[in-house]
Amino acid sequence: MATNTPAWEKTPELAAQLKPRFGQRQMYMLMGGIGILGIIAYLIYGTLFGGAYFKTVDELVKDPDMVGKNVRISGVVIGDYHFDSETQTLTFTIGNIPNDNDTIKEQGGLAAVLSRAAADPNVTKLAVVYHNGEIPDLLKNEAQAILSGKLGEDGIFYADSLQLKCPTRYADDAPDQVAKNQ
Repeated sequence: MATNTPAWEKTPELAAQLKPRFGQRQMYMLMGGIGILGIIAYLIYGTLFGGAYFKTVDELVKDPDMVGKNVRISGVVIGDYHFDSETQTLTFTIGNIPNDNDTIKEQGGLAAVLSRAAADPNVTKLAVVYHNGEIPDLLKNEAQAILSGKLGEDGIFYADSLQLKCPTRYADDAPDQVAKNQ
């Protein structure tokens, strides 16, 4: 009785043909895995060491090492803004507010903290320059500004991004909402 090799069974010839492909597939999978791990490591490193810090205006102004570094800050908009339509430049001033939710709550809530800081002549202030071409609707006195950018050697903060929160729209619940999500 002659034995016929079924088509699905691996013959020595078929094994010889498949062996190099299996090695290439392993190499591609290994390279892909290393690439993915590299991306993850880069993102973690950027978040921990190279990216944005969250600072108050006081902390930023008092730390000379922060000049030229990417940072994220939060402050209260003080007074009016100026918009130069030729250069599409928005300039305004922000003042220091605490970034601790418990402190904000103890001081009467976000609206009270923003109002008090905007009216305080002794609050630490920082001039902001933002190039965007638009004037945000919420940009007004006593709004909370969250900015990313760099502090220049001239003492001016050059913002790359700007987010605004109006205390009358979010009321005093904003610190509670933030605290629940942490």
